[in-house]
Amino acid sequence: MEMMKIADHKRFQVNGDEFVFLTQTGGIFEVENGSETQRVLNHDIARKNFTKQAFYSVLKGNRSDKESLWNHLADNRILTGQLMPKHKSMTHLRKIPLKTLVLHVTQSCNLMCHYCYHSPKDWHKTPQLSMELAVAEKAVDFLFEQSGKLEDLVLVFFGGEPLLNFKLISNTITYADEKARKQGKRIEYAMTTNGTLLTDKTIRFIHDNKIGTTVSLDGTQKVHDRFRRFPDGSPSYNVILPKLKKFLGEKSPKPVVARVTLARDAKNISKTLFHLLDLGFSEVGFAPVTTMDPDFQLGSGQMTHLLEQFQELSEMFINLALEDQFLGFTNLVDILVTLHEGEVKLYPCGAGIGMFSVDPEGGLFLCQRLTNEPSAGMGDIFNGLDHKKLEKFRQDALLDKKKDCNGCWAASICAGGCYHEAKIREGHLLSPNLHYCEWIKTWIETGLNVYGRLAREAPLFLDKLSMLRGHEPLFNSLV
Repeated sequence: MEMMKIADHKRFQVNGDEFVFLTQTGGIFEVENGSETQRVLNHDIARKNFTKQAFYSVLKGNRSDKESLWNHLADNRILTGQLMPKHKSMTHLRKIPLKTLVLHVTQSCNLMCHYCYHSPKDWHKTPQLSMELAVAEKAVDFLFEQSGKLEDLVLVFFGGEPLLNFKLISNTITYADEKARKQGKRIEYAMTTNGTLLTDKTIRFIHDNKIGTTVSLDGTQKVHDRFRRFPDGSPSYNVILPKLKKFLGEKSPKPVVARVTLARDAKNISKTLFHLLDLGFSEVGFAPVTTMDPDFQLGSGQMTHLLEQFQELSEMFINLALEDQFLGFTNLVDILVTLHEGEVKLYPCGAGIGMFSVDPEGGLFLCQRLTNEPSAGMGDIFNGLDHKKLEKFRQDALLDKKKDCNGCWAASICAGGCYHEAKIREGHLLSPNLHYCEWIKTWIETGLNVYGRLAREAPLFLDKLSMLRGHEPLFNSLV
C-alpha cells in the first residue's frame, strides 16, 4: 500500500487567516479556519507517513467528502509521495543556453569607495586593464554561439566604472545589434555606473540604446559621501547630483534603479529610499556591504535594526499597494515576484548556469562579483568553457549538497545565498551564507506575510509586479 505524507511546508498567519507555503514546490494556499485541511495539518498524522485509510480516519464527513479532500490535496501537491525524488545529475546543464553575459569593460574606476571589494587602498597605484574591441566582439560571438535557440539575450557592461571605456561600449553595441539582426535574435543591454561620467552624450546614448541602468548611490549627501569618494579624498555626491538629475529628468525607455550599499552605522533606510525615489529612480535596492573589515561591516545589532526598518517599509508598501500605488522597494518586490511565480531554486542565482562574466582579457567567470577569482574561473571566450570544472561546480553548488540547508523551509527561496558573499564571509564560495541565515529567514517570512495580505486584498497588484519583472500574469485565487 502506497505511503503518503504532507509535503514540507511552512504555516503562517495574516490577520488571523492561515496560509501554507509549500517549500519544495513554491505553492501558497490559504487554509480556511476550522476546515478539514486544517484538521489534517494540526493532527499528528501531518508529521509522519500514512496510508489513505489512516488519512480518512482523521477526517469527519462521508467517504465521498474524504475522497474529494484527498484528491484536492494531491492535485495541489500538499499531499505527496513518501519519498520526494532527489535531483538528478546536473551534467545535462551543459546544454543550458547562455542568456546573459557580463563584460568587465574596464577594471579602472575614477572613484575609490572605501568599502569596494575591488579597491584596496593602493589599488589606484597600479595600472588596471581595459577591454579591447577584439575581445568584446569575441565575447559577443561567444554569447550568440552559446545561446542556442534563445531569442532574447542580455549583454551587461560592468567595471570598474564602465563609462571610462565608453567608446568600446558604443562599438560593441553596434556590433551586437548587427549580429542580432542577422541571426533573428533580440539583445538587450544593461549597465551599472557610479554616475560621475554621465554627460549629454552618454545620457543620449543610454536612452537611444535602451540600456537598463543601475546607479550606485548610497543616499543623501551625508550618507553617500561617507565612503564613496574620489581617490584624492574629495566627496562625489555634488559631482553626481546635477548629472543624475539630467539623466533622470529625461524620459527613459527603461527604468533606472539605484543600488545602495549599506555600511557600518546605516541608520534611516526609509529616508534613503524616499530621497532616491524623489530624485526619479523607479526602484531602490539595498545590500549590506560584503566585507570582513569591521570598519564597514554591519554588526548583529545593526542587522537587526536593518530588518526592523525593512519591515516598516513593507507596511508602507502594503498600504500603498492597497491604493494601487507602487513603492519601488526592490528587496521586497523581488521576494513577492519569486513567491508569485512559484519559483523554486536549486541554485541561488544564474551564475554559471545561464550567466557568465568576462574579464578584460577574455577569461570566463561565474559572475561579475567573482571576476578574477581563480576558484570561479570557468575557461575563456577563445577556447570555450571548461566543461569539466563547470559541471563539477554545478554538481557541488546544488542546494541538496548544502547540508546546513537541509530541512530549512526557506532554502527553496535563498538556496544558500550569494557565492561571492560566501567566499568573503564563509571562506568558500559554495558554503551557505550562515551568517545571514536567521536574518534572511525572518525577512522571507515578512515577504510571505506581505504576499498573503496582498493575495487577499489586492491580488491583481501581484500580477502587476510580475509583469513589471517581465513575467506573464499568473494569479489564481488562493485555495
